[in-house]
Amino acid sequence: MNKLLSYYQKELSFLKQHGKAFASRFPKIARRLGMIDGESEDPHVERIIESFALLTSRIHQRLDDDMPELTEALLTSIAPQFLRAMPSTCIVSIEPNRQTSGITDKNIIEAGASLLSRHIKEGVCQFQTVYPVTLLPLSVHHTQLRFDEDDLSWHLHLSFQVWSGATVAGESLRLFLHGPSNAVNILYTLLCSEIYQLNLHQGEALYPLKSTAIGAAGFKQQDGLITQDPRVAPIHALLQDYFFFPQKFYFLDIQLPDSFSASANSTFSLEVMFNRTHLNHHLEKLAQIIDAQFFRLNCTPAINLFPQRAEPITLTENTAEYPVIPDIRRQTQIDVWAINHVFIQNKQDNDIVMLPVQPLFGIDHSRIEGDVGIYWQSFQRESMTAAGTEHKIFIAFANRNSKPATPKANIITLSLTCTNHAIPNQMKNGHPDGDFDSDLPLAGLKISALNRPTRPTLPPEKSAVRWRLISQLSLNHMLLSGSQGVLILRETLMLYNFNDLPAITRMINMILHLEVKPITARLMANDPQTLARGIAMTLTFSHEALNEPEYYLMCCFLDHFLGLYAPVNSFTRVTTLVEHEEYTRRTWPVRAGKLSWI
Repeated sequence: MNKLLSYYQKELSFLKQHGKAFASRFPKIARRLGMIDGESEDPHVERIIESFALLTSRIHQRLDDDMPELTEALLTSIAPQFLRAMPSTCIVSIEPNRQTSGITDKNIIEAGASLLSRHIKEGVCQFQTVYPVTLLPLSVHHTQLRFDEDDLSWHLHLSFQVWSGATVAGESLRLFLHGPSNAVNILYTLLCSEIYQLNLHQGEALYPLKSTAIGAAGFKQQDGLITQDPRVAPIHALLQDYFFFPQKFYFLDIQLPDSFSASANSTFSLEVMFNRTHLNHHLEKLAQIIDAQFFRLNCTPAINLFPQRAEPITLTENTAEYPVIPDIRRQTQIDVWAINHVFIQNKQDNDIVMLPVQPLFGIDHSRIEGDVGIYWQSFQRESMTAAGTEHKIFIAFANRNSKPATPKANIITLSLTCTNHAIPNQMKNGHPDGDFDSDLPLAGLKISALNRPTRPTLPPEKSAVRWRLISQLSLNHMLLSGSQGVLILRETLMLYNFNDLPAITRMINMILHLEVKPITARLMANDPQTLARGIAMTLTFSHEALNEPEYYLMCCFLDHFLGLYAPVNSFTRVTTLVEHEEYTRRTWPVRAGKLSWI
C-alpha cells in the first residue's frame, strides 16, 4: 500500500503540473473550472482530480509490475510453489513413555499425522508430520566418540537398550542428528562417506556390516515437506526443501541384519571406525558434545499445514472477486495456503448435490459429465487491516469464454490447505510435558519440538523475479551441458535463495565447473542386460569447500538434484571433487531417470 501511495503522489503531481499548461493554453475553460496555476478552487473538481489520480496510479503500478496477473496465472498452472509461502517448520520428537505406553513391538505412525500446539497464547496451531515414524520399544542408552590409541583412529560407539517385555528384530533404525549445525554436518559426512569398519555387537555375537548399512534419508519424492501436488516438479520440491529447511536431511537410516534379534532388557551396540580424513581434527571438540541426546529416535519434520473447509461464498451479480475466508472466527490466526477443490451446490429433486468446479487454467476442461460450465481462478491481493498490510486470497469465476460468470446456484464451498502464518514461530519449545497434543491411538506419548518453529518464508513479489522463475522451468540436461552450464546451475539454485542468505550464496558460488558428457554403463553392476546410455556430470568446487562442514550434504543434494535431470530411459552419474585435491573425488551411485517412453 505504501508503494501505491507513492504512485498516487506522482500522478497527482503530474496532473497539477499539466494543469498549469492546460490553463495557459485554454484560459476560458480553465476559468470555468476555477483553475489557477493548475489547481482548482472548486473542491468538487479537486476531488475528481484526486480520484482520477488514484485510478491512474493503480494502472501505472500494474504496468511497472509487468502485469503480475499474467505471471501469477502461469505460475499457478505449472509451479504454484513459487507463489506460496514456505510454512513454519520444525523437527518433532514423538517419545513414548517407557512405563505407560505399553509398546512391546513396532508401531508405525504414518506421515500426515495431525499435531496441535499447546503453549501459544495467540491460539492453537496445527502441524502435520512429514515422515512416517516407526516407534520401537528401544532407547539410545549410551553414546561415545573416542580416539583409539591402538589403531590411531576415531571410533563412534552407539548403545541401544530394549524395553522390558519387548523384542527388536532386523529393523531399520532412523536417527535424527540433533545438535549444532557444524557438528551435525561433520558427523553426517563421516557416517555417510568415511566409514572404515562397521560392526554390530550383541553380547558375544558380532555382526559385520557394510558401510552402506548407514544411508541418508529425506531425498525421496514422498519425503517432500510440502503437500504432494502434481504441478510441483520433484526437482523444485527438492530445491525448496534443501534451501528452506536443511534440518530435514539430518536423518540417517541404519539397517540391522535380518538375522538379528534382541530380547527384553538387553543391549546391543554399533561400533563405527572412521577413515583418516581432513575432518578428523574436528572430532576432538565434537567428542565433548556428542552424547545420547545427539542421536534421537522417533523423530520427523513437521510443517504448519492443515486441511480446512472455507466459509461458504454467496455469489452475486455485483461482485467480481470474493475473499476466501477459512474461518470467520479466527481470521487473524489462519491464512489460505492453497485452494484444493471448489464445489457448487446444485439442487436436484429436492436434494443438494455438490458439483466440482474446475480451475480456469487447469487441464481437466474436457470433462463433460457434471460440468457446471464455469471455472474458478484465485488471486493474491493486498488488503489494509488495523494491523497493517496483509496478503489475502480472492477467487473469481468465469465461463468458457473467460468472461465473468454468475451461475444459477449461489453457494460455493471450498476445500483449502491452510497455515497459521507467523504464529508458530512464537512457540517456546521444550516444555517438560511436551509441546503438542495429538489424536494418535497410542498412550503415553510426549510430543516435543526439538527446535523453535521457523518463520514462514514469503516468495519473491517482484514480477521481474517471477519471470526469471518461469524462464528457469524449462531447464534440462541439454542446457546444463553447454559452456554456460555451470552459470545456469548456479542461477537455478540462487532463485531459491529468496532471503539472500550469505551462507547459501557462498556455497553456491563455490561451484566452479560443470562438465557433462555422454557415457554407456550398466544400471546394475552384475547384470549385462541393463546396459544403457547415460550422462556423466563432474562438479568441481573451489578449494574453500574443504573447510565447509556443509560440503558433503551439498554434494549429496546435488547428486539427487541432477539425477532428476536424467533423460527418458537413461541415467546420470555424478562425480564431485574439490579443485587441486584429487583425493576428494567421489563418484556417486548411478541414478536412473524417472521418465520412460509411452
